[in-house]
This record gives sequence, C-alpha cells and structure tokens, in this order.
Amino acid sequence: MTNVSVFIVTLNEADTIGATVKSVAGFDEVIVVDSGSTDDTVAIARREGARVLHHDWEGFSQQKAFAMGLCRNEWCLNLDGDEVVPPLLLQELKVLIASNEWDLIRLRIEDIFMGAPMHPRSRKRAITRAFKKSLVRYPSDRRVHENIQGEGRQVTTQHTLTHWGYNDLGVYATKHVRYAKLRAQDKFLAGKRFSGVKLLFIFPVTFIKVYLLRGLIFSGWRGLVQATVESFYAFMKEAYLWMIERDSGRS
Repeated sequence: MTNVSVFIVTLNEADTIGATVKSVAGFDEVIVVDSGSTDDTVAIARREGARVLHHDWEGFSQQKAFAMGLCRNEWCLNLDGDEVVPPLLLQELKVLIASNEWDLIRLRIEDIFMGAPMHPRSRKRAITRAFKKSLVRYPSDRRVHENIQGEGRQVTTQHTLTHWGYNDLGVYATKHVRYAKLRAQDKFLAGKRFSGVKLLFIFPVTFIKVYLLRGLIFSGWRGLVQATVESFYAFMKEAYLWMIERDSGRS
C-alpha cells in the first residue's frame, strides 16, 4: 500500500471533525492545521489520532499550501473539516493510488443539503483532492474556491465523498455571500471590470444552468432552493465587483 498523507484545515469544526479524521484513519498520516478554533475541534482531532498544528489564517490557498508542505508523503489527500470519506470511497482511493496509473484523482462529492443528499440525477461536483504533491500547487491569486492546479494522469472516482457543509441553509447562504465578496476582490485585482449587462442577466442565466441543465430540478424544493442560492451568489459577485470599482474610483 502506497503511503498517503491526509491534510485538513479547520476553524470551529467540532461537529464533524471527529468523523472526518476517523474516516481516513486507514491512511499513513493525518494532519490538521487549525487557525484558532474556539470550540473542541483541536481536542477532538487529537483524540482521533490526528497531528494538530496551529497556523494563523492566511487565506484558503495559503492555508492549504502550508498544510500540504507538512505532509511527509508524495501522495496527499485534502479534506475539509466537514467532509467524510465513506468506506467504499476509501477502498477505491487505496486501489487507485496503489495502481500507480494516476497522478491526480478527482473525487465526486455528495452534498448533504437541508437534511438529505440531492437526487441521483442532480449534478455531483468533482474536485481534484488526491494527488502527487510534486505535480500540483495551490493558486496564489484566489481567496476562495482554491482548487488545486496541476497536470498528470487523472481519473474520477466512482464513489462519492460526503460533504456536510451545505446541510444548514443559513450557513450555506451566508457562506455564499461571503465567498461572492472574496471572488469579486480576486476579479478586481486580476483586472476584471464590472459589466452592467452581466449584472442584469447573470441571475436568470445561472438559474437555468444549475436548475435545469445540471439537474437540480430533480431534487424537488431543495433543488429549487439550492439553485436560487447559487444564482444569487453569481449575482452578488458582479454586484460586489461594481461596488469595489465604485469605491476605488475606477468606475
């Protein structure tokens, strides 16, 4: 079995971090980098066998890059503190990594939203979370949605990672508003300009894409709620970009 390091960045994840760490206990190393939790996150993670370190918050990309740098193995698996690796996915990952046929592994993600998984015909996100660390890097120009960047032989898992972070509607909606502002700041620093046309049409276009084309319609009222929040997120990114330009005197 190829040795694998798991790294997790946390802040106040006491409700789920125990299950997260326990779900990957079969791997060689589990590292938790905490940025100042005021709940029992650190104690629970240590109790479940993780190596826990404190590192002041620098941003998602920087925090994850720091955590990855602590890993002693070439193969790494990145998890959030509200994600759990079910046994079937754990076994699949072990097989894929041991085969030496792949460099990057995209994990399909099952979001638990408002108390239940989405319909099987609703889209599943897939993000590269397992990889050879020498082939990847975290982007330095993104404050949020800091997906790993790298090249190599890639495969997507059949089984899904369970994500609990969307379960609470209030937390889900609040997080999307916060992330919209961070992404708008990234876009502004990258030289992107506000578009009134985009602000006008981004909500309905995004809603059609996620509700109909990506199959959230099959998840009933929960699908309608999620599609609306995602569309509002797209709208708020453009609205925040307009606000930032206005306040900077560039508009």
